[in-house]
Amino acid sequence: MSRVEQLRKDLKQLHTGYGLMSLTWRPTPVPKEQAWDAMQCVIGLAQASGVKAFFNVGEFYGPDYSNLKLVKSFFDAKPELRSHVIISCKGAIDATTFTPKGKSEDVIASVEKCVEHLGTHLEIYEVARLDKSLGGAYPRESFEAMASLVDKGVIDGISLSEVDKDEIIAIHKDWAKYLVCVEVELSLFSTDILHNGIASICNDLGLIIVAYSPLGRGLLTGSIKRDSSFKDGDFRSLVKRFRGDSLQHNLILTEFLQKEIVDQRPASNPITLPQVALGWIKALNGREYSKTHIVPIPSGSDRKKVEENFNDSKTKITETEFNKIGDFLKEFKVVGDRYEF
Repeated sequence: MSRVEQLRKDLKQLHTGYGLMSLTWRPTPVPKEQAWDAMQCVIGLAQASGVKAFFNVGEFYGPDYSNLKLVKSFFDAKPELRSHVIISCKGAIDATTFTPKGKSEDVIASVEKCVEHLGTHLEIYEVARLDKSLGGAYPRESFEAMASLVDKGVIDGISLSEVDKDEIIAIHKDWAKYLVCVEVELSLFSTDILHNGIASICNDLGLIIVAYSPLGRGLLTGSIKRDSSFKDGDFRSLVKRFRGDSLQHNLILTEFLQKEIVDQRPASNPITLPQVALGWIKALNGREYSKTHIVPIPSGSDRKKVEENFNDSKTKITETEFNKIGDFLKEFKVVGDRYEF
């Protein structure tokens, strides 16, 4: 079995992955000891389920490679845990302008820097955005560079990030043997991939879907209220979805989930808002998406949040609940696109 095939197999067994962006890419980074505790908790829960943990990190998730340095410090202190984790890293983007850097030499330099700052082998790498300035159906030289690094054993496989249906088809046609997964946004507030062909083509091609921001950037946690405000430096304060009348409207969905799902559960089988949100994503598996596997990657800045998000027995919703949510979503329209300012 190739390394790519093994990664696909490992991810298909995983019910929840861990997004580490919010540990470092925030006005005040999470204290190291607290972050370490959360990371160790993720690994422990994965081990208890007989699977590998999945860490999703980024070259630009905070200044000066701070996200990668955090992971390095953790595994330097706890090297015995490294073999129990799959690391997937985004890169090849200008951290100042957020402009994609897809030229071959830029991609290779990015991978080398990521490996250097992680201080360990990198299982999966992805260019954060396709560099469309290079022309073509997709930037071929970016993938030539990544494939060469897989062949050399520098990385084990490639993930796609923020791609559309046609790009997935074109890239898969040329690089299928290197592709492990496709990372795209999916939550009850961002269901685009279920309607624009992305989920369907991943299912047809058997590509794992890594679902980032499954808690709607906090909208599905219950922490954001009608009178909430955001700290300086929190990018959500700039996004239409989180501002003024848009936020007031969008919270109708959160309030529906609280009233019609959370509050209706018997005391013997409670569920929280984040668990409903994650349970809905997991419930998509085995329905029309039976050939792929969708893995939500919530964050969790402390042990308590990790335990809430990663409790697979609790993040399950019933058929009745799934259908009730589906009926509501048919009539509800979110105000503000994912990155609409």
